Amino acid sequence: MKKVFIITFIMSAFAFCSASNINTYEEISYYKTSLVNFSAFQNWYATTGTTRKSFGTNYSINIRVKGRQLLGVCVSISEVQVSNGGNWSSVRYSRAIGEDCTYYVNVEGKSYYFTI
Repeated sequence: MKKVFIITFIMSAFAFCSASNINTYEEISYYKTSLVNFSAFQNWYATTGTTRKSFGTNYSINIRVKGRQLLGVCVSISEVQVSNGGNWSSVRYSRAIGEDCTYYVNVEGKSYYFTI
């Protein structure tokens, strides 16, 4: 009689554990995830762009860069805006060849270099 009780108890415990694992698996398999908007992790950085004339007058312009910095390396840029004493306007930017974290923008026929 004791053996039958022990065997029945063990089988019941095994069935209960198996059933609880199935429920856990179902909950995990139906778990829904949502996408994270990575633009929320971006910041605006202020800098100054300057021309690089070897002679004559050099000029400067206010620049703000939208992006994010990862582990102390260059900022990953998503947008660049310039202000020449007025409103901010988006401009195209290019990477300066051979220089780390340095870019330039062309405004009114002048190239302004900035490092960010």
